[in-house]
Amino acid sequence: MSVATLRELRVRHHLTQEQLAVAADVSPSTVYHIEAGKVQPRPSIVRRLARALAVVPGEIEVGPPAATPHLVSVEPRLTESAADVPE
Repeated sequence: MSVATLRELRVRHHLTQEQLAVAADVSPSTVYHIEAGKVQPRPSIVRRLARALAVVPGEIEVGPPAATPHLVSVEPRLTESAADVPE
C-alpha cells in the first residue's frame, strides 16, 4: 500500500476538486482546505474520500497542517533610550 496526498490521488483519477467533492458527498471547499493543509479531516470524511477514489483510507496522506514558520527579525534591538546616550 502506497501513501499519497489527496491532491496526488485526485489528479491520478483525473478529477477536479468539485468532481471529487460530489463523488465523496462533501463540499468543494472541504476538498480544497484538506489539499491546502488548512484542516485536519475527520475520519468519516477521509473514508468518504477514499471510497470515491477507490482506495483504502490509509492510502490518503492526511495529517496536521504544517506550522507556518514565524518571521524573526535579524535587526539588532536598541536597548538604550535617547536619554541614556551621552552627548
